[in-house]
Amino acid sequence: MRAGKEYDFWSLRADCTQDGGRRPPLLPSAFAAELEKKSFTNGKDDKPLVKRLYEAAFEEQFGKATELIYYDLGWGDAEAAQLAEVLASGAAPRLEELILDDNKIGDEGCKALAAALGKEGAAPRLETLSLRFNQIGDEGCKALAAA
Repeated sequence: MRAGKEYDFWSLRADCTQDGGRRPPLLPSAFAAELEKKSFTNGKDDKPLVKRLYEAAFEEQFGKATELIYYDLGWGDAEAAQLAEVLASGAAPRLEELILDDNKIGDEGCKALAAALGKEGAAPRLETLSLRFNQIGDEGCKALAAA
């Protein structure tokens, strides 16, 4: 319940994913670059700490992830490319299932994902890649099939 309004699962999910929901994960180097643009009360001390905390959490969580579910977040090609960069880095060596259903990913996003997943060591255990209900054309399908 929020502000006197009762939520069921679907209304809460819709509320949380409006305007694109959450962003794709960032590699620690990309996070550090974005962090430099931010202001902290004590930036001299806080930025290095936040950077180290993010890097440690990222490596731990992605290192043990077996499934990633990014369902119905309004992601398009740019977000798919950002995720592809993370996957290509080998950050998710235990990943078995990647769900990207109900987004707006098109051919360019699929090409980026295919290139990343085709890289040696990117996701060696991946068994399931689901991209249902996206905006994928022939080029994207061909790229994924070739990977």
